[in-house]
Amino acid sequence: MKRKDVCQTVTNNIIQALENGVIPWKKPFKSSFSPIPTNHFTGKAYRGINVFLLNLACIQMSYPNNTWVTYRQVQKLGGHIKKGESSEDILFWKRTILHEKNEELEEETSPKEVYIARIYHVFNIAQCEGLEITEDQQKELPKIQSCESVYDNYPEIKPKLCTGSRAMYIPSTDQISIPNMHDFDSRESYYATLFHELVHSTGHASRLNREGIAQANRSDMIKYSKEELIAEMGASFLSAVTGIDNNDLTDNAAAYIYSWLEVFKQDKKMVVKAASYAQKAVDYLVSFHG
Repeated sequence: MKRKDVCQTVTNNIIQALENGVIPWKKPFKSSFSPIPTNHFTGKAYRGINVFLLNLACIQMSYPNNTWVTYRQVQKLGGHIKKGESSEDILFWKRTILHEKNEELEEETSPKEVYIARIYHVFNIAQCEGLEITEDQQKELPKIQSCESVYDNYPEIKPKLCTGSRAMYIPSTDQISIPNMHDFDSRESYYATLFHELVHSTGHASRLNREGIAQANRSDMIKYSKEELIAEMGASFLSAVTGIDNNDLTDNAAAYIYSWLEVFKQDKKMVVKAASYAQKAVDYLVSFHG
């Protein structure tokens, strides 16, 4: 059996969801539903692209809990998978040491550390029987003190926050412009928009030095679309971490969907990379390590 092309598999799932009108990084859940999936066996939160893949599975299958487990973990817990249930694919990055050989010198060069993507298979706890589900395991993840604290606790030198007629981040002046809160439909919409711009700001050359911001050029559609995708995903992460309802996370999401689809088809690794960059941006802002 040939090994699956990991990035292509993930990208195909995302493209199919978008073409069906589902935005997997836009929270469609009720407030009682944890928007960050966790592993039932370890209690740890999934990260990066796995957040969106498992949320998408919950949307499609209407699972009541966003809690997952591998086949071996189910066995270790004394349970079993229900007959006929299918698993979901997630990514796991395995650390590997490569020993490359210099053909001219006929000797090995210094070992090189690389990370190789592997597909793992997980099941929702609703697909299992014989598992003990405690009240603590069904509680939502802890929320940070408030949405305001994301900006208040911005590490080191924070971008300047100014009131403006539109929401945008300006890399040249390291400044975020955003309308007054009363101009938004709700406080949640205001914070979701602020989170989007805060994620953009993490890409500044003095911070994470992300290409789409540090080398901003809107004429490059692929780079621009990727940065917008990173900001959308990152804002969704922050909304989940702070516990706000982000059903209106992206008023302009529809305008980006077409360009995202086209870019995904050109670059099969883009959605995986974007999720990774979004996770790094959120880690930088709130040090959220599930």
